[in-house]
Amino acid sequence: MNLSVLAQHLLISLLPWLVAVVIAGGLGTLWALAARSLFSRVPAWRRASMLLPWRTAAVSLPLLTPFVATRVGLGPVAAGIAVGLFVFLFALPLTVVVQLEKRYPALPLVRFIAGIRTLAAASVAVAAAVAPAVGGGGAGFLITEGMRALDYGQMSGGFFAVAILALVIDLALGAAQMLFSSDER
Repeated sequence: MNLSVLAQHLLISLLPWLVAVVIAGGLGTLWALAARSLFSRVPAWRRASMLLPWRTAAVSLPLLTPFVATRVGLGPVAAGIAVGLFVFLFALPLTVVVQLEKRYPALPLVRFIAGIRTLAAASVAVAAAVAPAVGGGGAGFLITEGMRALDYGQMSGGFFAVAILALVIDLALGAAQMLFSSDER
């Protein structure tokens, strides 16, 4: 294995990770402080906030990276942006959740449902990313074939199919989280 390949891989993985974690950590902490202030004024909004579909955004938006490549070109910069976007979209809400968990601890069942919710939404996007490589088809096929043909309409159709499916799963499991959470905490 070539040393430059490893160096390039580190550059497109760890540098965007570091930048995204620092930015998301700071913004997530500010968001959590704002949410705490809001929840102290309107306690019912804490439970309602469980319906926020951040998982859908976190798993779906990175599928838009072919559109990033049309702006910045193919190569390490586009790859770094994709990695940074993915890490940022997960690190921001996770920072908020960790900060709010200190003030509003969730029941174990609610935390379990949250984990299942994250994995379920992620599986929709992972299937879109992986299935075309192994002949699995699905919405990922639309995205992949759209990339090959530079058919942005087809790519968008695949993206929206993934985003809508992830959103439905995200919201359904969010409703389950709300059902099992309490306002008394």
